Amino acid sequence: MTFIARLLLVLCLSAAVSAQGKNLLFYGNSFTYYSWGYGVPELVGMIAVEAGHPAPTIRAALSGGGSLTFHATDPGQIAAIGNSLPPGQTWDSVVMQGSVIEATDGGGWNAAQFRSSAVAIATNVRNHSPQARAVMYQTWATAYGQLYYNFPSPWQNPMALHDEIRTNYQLAVGDIRAVFGPGAANNAAVGDAVAHLEWNPAWYEGDLFHPSPAMILLAAMSIYSAIYEQPVGAITPSFNPPGIVAQALAPFGLGIAQWNLMAGLADTCAAPALRAFPGSGDHLLLESATDGNPLTAGARRFISSGTLLQLRMRSMNGVYENAPGFLLLTAFPTGLPPVPSLLYPEVRADLGGMLILGAAGSMASPLSWAVPVPLTLPGLSCLVQGIVLQASAQTGNPLLTATDGCELVFY
Repeated sequence: MTFIARLLLVLCLSAAVSAQGKNLLFYGNSFTYYSWGYGVPELVGMIAVEAGHPAPTIRAALSGGGSLTFHATDPGQIAAIGNSLPPGQTWDSVVMQGSVIEATDGGGWNAAQFRSSAVAIATNVRNHSPQARAVMYQTWATAYGQLYYNFPSPWQNPMALHDEIRTNYQLAVGDIRAVFGPGAANNAAVGDAVAHLEWNPAWYEGDLFHPSPAMILLAAMSIYSAIYEQPVGAITPSFNPPGIVAQALAPFGLGIAQWNLMAGLADTCAAPALRAFPGSGDHLLLESATDGNPLTAGARRFISSGTLLQLRMRSMNGVYENAPGFLLLTAFPTGLPPVPSLLYPEVRADLGGMLILGAAGSMASPLSWAVPVPLTLPGLSCLVQGIVLQASAQTGNPLLTATDGCELVFY
């Protein structure tokens, strides 16, 4: 660990020295420790402190190229469970990250073995810490142009690889829950959030599979949410003056704009229970902005008379580019949002009293809408949601797919 990483961890600890934070064990490889002075575990701790939590105790039992099978069976990795905490303390969460394509049946890997190894790690940890939660660090498909997509690869494109990785991480979560109960495991859907970056090589390192600093931030945000069961969009880290997170990100050119972009993606892909207005959870993204700021996903925006409001719905990865799309708006008293539709619970807008803000015959181009807000109505909110008329792969709805909703709060 470099000097800056040690310094930042000291700052984390000093910020919460009087309280006991969570005990977090990380198993993974370079997707977890790949760093420029910090890795994913350290950044998770910094985010937790910025959110007001006591600084966690972190043990990173990592191995370059290591698989879950290695972490489940290696004596040294197993021993880390019992020898990394003071006597009498237990683990709150164990974070598991497999090898690049371990959660697939390609390249000589076996997805069933991946899943059984996840259960074995959870078992090892719960033998020491019976209430420990497993958090699966769902990895991502490599970028376009990476060698996995060369013939005769089993994956023609990143979407095919993403779908297989995603499915088996989710199945591993289900396997652990089947053994230990519904609350025993969560999925940190990092790969889903990366899919909203459309596997653009600009977001990766030069090898097209290791994470850039921005992707490290995105991974840490998603894992934070899965551990603490809270969205990151509600966190307002201090960038001026710089707080712990800002100091860690500044050397890599990451500031408040990058934080907001990644927080929006992480929250969009978090568990539905953590999202204010969850939609279908597919490759469809609603973004918003006020007063010329960059468009990002997010659960709320605050508006008043004269605010320049921008909205944009995008079909990600070409999934919905041929579908008609609509931007819907529903007004409601702040704090009393409309009840989801009984027939289509992913539709958060009130189908009986909605206004259509915009429509497009296809989503080949983003559906955008912008207007200076003409008035203010304190105590009132508007819910905006995007809908496309195409079946949802996630909900099974044969008619439509919905974005998460965004609340516009008048002040």
